[in-house]
Amino acid sequence: MADGGPMLIGVKGVVSGERFPLLANQEVLVGRSRSCEICLGKCRRWLQLNTAQQEADDEFNSVSRKHLRVIFRPPDTVELEDLSANGTFLDGQRLQRTRITDLKQRAREVRLGTRESFRLEWRGE
Repeated sequence: MADGGPMLIGVKGVVSGERFPLLANQEVLVGRSRSCEICLGKCRRWLQLNTAQQEADDEFNSVSRKHLRVIFRPPDTVELEDLSANGTFLDGQRLQRTRITDLKQRAREVRLGTRESFRLEWRGE
């Protein structure tokens, strides 16, 4: 992508260290379900836990199976839609549905449930 694009970068929880570029006009579902394009159950940190640790992780379970819908609409808009019971938070504020148009100017924090957090930022120019 010549002029860059948005990326979700995991910063807290089992998503920490993971990087997910968002492609133009592609609907991306984020959640625990294996049918999601970004499945938290496939993240390296989650897979490194043993079964007892996974079962005891209540914060992981605060993320819904299908928690968040993300769509990048060129040239610079990212749409977020909460699909969950426990909430999606943008920069600490609970959201239902929003459009971000200033991502080139500043990164944003997206939190799912009680812990899983991403930095949503514009990559490359």
